[in-house]
Formats: sequence, structure tokens, C-alpha cells
Amino acid sequence: MSRKLHQGSGAPHFGPLPHRPSALAPAPGQALDARRLLGGARRAARLALGIATAALALAACSGGEARAPNPLRALDERRAIEVIRRAMAHEGAQPARGREVELTSGQKVRVDVGVQSRAYGVVYVTEEDAQALGAAIPPPNGRDEKLRVVRGGPDGAIRLVLLYQQNYLYDDLVGESHERTTITAERELTRDVQDFITYARTQKFQ
Repeated sequence: MSRKLHQGSGAPHFGPLPHRPSALAPAPGQALDARRLLGGARRAARLALGIATAALALAACSGGEARAPNPLRALDERRAIEVIRRAMAHEGAQPARGREVELTSGQKVRVDVGVQSRAYGVVYVTEEDAQALGAAIPPPNGRDEKLRVVRGGPDGAIRLVLLYQQNYLYDDLVGESHERTTITAERELTRDVQDFITYARTQKFQ
């Protein structure tokens, strides 16, 4: 808005006051250039801040340097037999003492847990067992494959499920660093035993 009246020591002036640039004030073109430079600096600062924020977020998501997987170990035979017996009992089958059975291939295996009054049982195949039996038993099943069942006895009437130790692994770290806990391995073993008992009943194994 123009100033209509300026009061001072001199005569009154009506109308807009003439603008007299100060010696300290920049010329219009210089002021515009300064604003442009300042705006460019601000945009550059915002861009740098955005890049730094994105880098920090990426580092947080990636978790920093990749670490080696936790060392794994298998359920030992004694603990596995306890889990097998408990799983059988949960399914209403009465666990029986282990015994030696000759497979139809002619090789003998140790049945770790049998089923009372039934001709089927569970063999927990340790790494040493697998090496000793060699080609007399099939290779271990994968996680998404069917369980291995073999026959034994004079007429092949005995059915034995082979549960391979290498399929029931856990890491030995503690706290929240666990990737596969002991509980997870035992649950997988329990599930496989129960699946076999259900299958044996469905197929009417002796």
C-alpha cells in the first residue's frame, strides 16, 4: 500500500514516496539471485537429509552385516526315545521295549520303541546307524516327503518306520538367538510318530 502522507521536518509530500535504495541493500536482481541460491541450498539440504534417512532405514531393515547361521545339532537317541514313547502314549498306543529285527534285506536293525501286541514299531536312525546299515535301508526322507517304512521278520509282516536323526535338528544357542529350538525338533518328532501310528491303524497293520 502506498503511503499517502509522510510527516517530517520538510514540507508534506502527497502520493507515494520515491524509493531510494540503501547502500547496504542489494539491488533487485541481486536479491533475487540470493533468494534463488538460498532456495537451492535448502533443497539440497532436504535432499541430503532424505538420502541419509533412507540409508538408515535400509540398514535397519537389512540388519547390518549378514551373520553365519547358528550351528545345529541333532536330538540325541536317549531323548528321542523318550519323545517317541510319549507320542505313542498320547495316541493311545502302549509303547513296548525295543528289540532286534531282521529286515527282508537280511540286515538286522534295533527297534527303539515297539507297540505292545502289534507287529510295528519305530527305529530312530542315528548317523552311526545309517552308516552301518548303508544300502540296507532307504535314504532319509526330506521334510516334505513321506516317512520311510520298511518290512522285517520271516514273512515281512513287521513294519518299521525309520525316523532319521538328521531330520530333527536344533541350534545350541540360548535366549532369543534361537533359530530352531529343542522344542521345535521334539514337536516334529512327535508329529511323525503320531502320523505313523495313525497310518498303521488305517492300513490295519498287525
